[in-house]
Amino acid sequence: MLFLTGLIISVPVATASSVGAYNVDVTPDFVKATALCSCGLNDYTYHTKAFKNYCPHCGSYGTLIFNPKGVPEGEWTCNKCRSDYCAADGKEKMPNTHYYLTPYTTPNVQAQKVSTTGVNSYISNLDKYKNKSFLGFE
Repeated sequence: MLFLTGLIISVPVATASSVGAYNVDVTPDFVKATALCSCGLNDYTYHTKAFKNYCPHCGSYGTLIFNPKGVPEGEWTCNKCRSDYCAADGKEKMPNTHYYLTPYTTPNVQAQKVSTTGVNSYISNLDKYKNKSFLGFE
């Protein structure tokens, strides 16, 4: 009995946190994750995909949540109808289904270069007020 208990404790177990997805992002418009394919449609390697936050099974917007059951690969689940979708390719995880999440292209936001010329001249003009009091005290 003691041997069996020790064996159970020492056997590594794959959990959602040790194997699963990362870079998970949920917004009102889209969901995105890097996850392993859990439906068999693609190879068992990491895929980064974004989908519209819309359940095609029940037609609800903004209801996709990430992996509430702790599937090791990660999955999207509709919080309304409980349909499950592969996080790697968006296929509903039911045999012979025709439901897929809609692919979404995330916006590519780029930083703009800002001129600091005006700011630099303003700062150098402040130097003439260094150690001066605006209340008339010096």
